[in-house]
Amino acid sequence: MQGNNFLKSKKLKILVRLDASHHLGLAHAVRTSELLRHVKASLDIHLCGSGAALKLFFDKNVTFHDLAAQVQEMEKTRQTIQLAQEIAADVILIDQPEQTCATWQCYYDNIHPVIALDDYGGDIQADLVFNGTILDSYHQYPLVSEKTSIHCGGNYALINPVFRNIAQRKSEGKKILIVIGGGDRAKQWAFALTGDQSPFQNAKDCHITMIVGGTFPEMTKLQYSCANLGIELHRNIQQKNLARLLSSHSIALITGGMVVYETLASGCPAIIFPQEKNLIREAQWFAENDSLINLGYDGGMDMKIVKKKVALLCKDNKLIQSLSSKGCELIDGMGMSRTAKKMDQFLSTIKRNNTST
Repeated sequence: MQGNNFLKSKKLKILVRLDASHHLGLAHAVRTSELLRHVKASLDIHLCGSGAALKLFFDKNVTFHDLAAQVQEMEKTRQTIQLAQEIAADVILIDQPEQTCATWQCYYDNIHPVIALDDYGGDIQADLVFNGTILDSYHQYPLVSEKTSIHCGGNYALINPVFRNIAQRKSEGKKILIVIGGGDRAKQWAFALTGDQSPFQNAKDCHITMIVGGTFPEMTKLQYSCANLGIELHRNIQQKNLARLLSSHSIALITGGMVVYETLASGCPAIIFPQEKNLIREAQWFAENDSLINLGYDGGMDMKIVKKKVALLCKDNKLIQSLSSKGCELIDGMGMSRTAKKMDQFLSTIKRNNTST
């Protein structure tokens, strides 16, 4: 009897391959850390990656194994697999978008089960795949085996349930929230929105708040630019605070990525700037499904277009209500819970296999 209780309480050792940087952004760290908190299985978490910001998202009981940022991904793969062997990992979880067909093959050929968190489909080889994006063309995995369990679509969008739990409130007056993601073009957009051609030069009747991530560069310059326009600036805020801001602002200006799903689930009507080319199609899809306004890859850098779209949305209460309702309908904010449940089922099979050998 004591032996059975010991086996039930024994922690599964999971090795997570994950990076956090200005180039990749922090969304992968945000969603992976939150997913692991929702998983009910008892886990001994080891994290293998690069980026000083990683430690901001994980509990103190997580063991960190640093990878040099400048090393090629194939070498990082080799080091990760070697580490998995050294620590006797039960499973490897990968949420790192710079994998190749060759690196996925290396992971899949090793003895450890592999879980992949993905956004685009392609050459992934893993035992369990989650992809919470809405485009069917991003859900194609030609190299997976018949035994691979794949869960795709908006129902598995990996966003914190807090964005759903805090209901959209009607704000007093005109309040605009700007959320800037990672990457160089997102940085350029922040400075364009606060520069000489800013659409908010004479926005005296409007309260504007800007949020940037913890890896955003040139913060002193941005602080100065925001101060000149009376824009309230925050850096690296907690998700519950971002959810509150989304719930209390009239509209949001956002870059592409995970914040799109968070904003839609919150019910805050949004204008999107898809700052990277791989975000264009997703922005178009949401716009075609009447859940947000799309500035476009080039249009977002034209401050006259930004000003026109902001003015249009601020004046059209019917459009605001329509976007808010449709966004919540498409992304209900429960994807994290669904994914954690599926992951727990998968981990339970690993635990049973371990105890039977």
